[in-house]
Amino acid sequence: MTQRRRYQRYVANDVKDAQGEVKVGGISVQLVDFSLGGLCVLSKTHFLPGEVSISVEFGNHGKIDLIGNVVRVQEEGDMWRIAIDLTKTYDLDSVLKG
Repeated sequence: MTQRRRYQRYVANDVKDAQGEVKVGGISVQLVDFSLGGLCVLSKTHFLPGEVSISVEFGNHGKIDLIGNVVRVQEEGDMWRIAIDLTKTYDLDSVLKG
């Protein structure tokens, strides 16, 4: 299955300090990759499709709080791969036109 990407996707490295602590719905998750339009995480907890809160803490460098929409949940071994869309919450279609 080929997927057409609307935004450049960046792969997160394995160094926790570099990527910060990522939480979805208050639960710590592992960031897989991210883009302007969304992010993909691995979680030990299954999430249902719908709205979720996201926070990324960079230690002394600050914190980002977002709202996203879980659009896909796929079992991957003993973890869940969660795709979270940000485009509807933040009206990112206007960014593409700029």
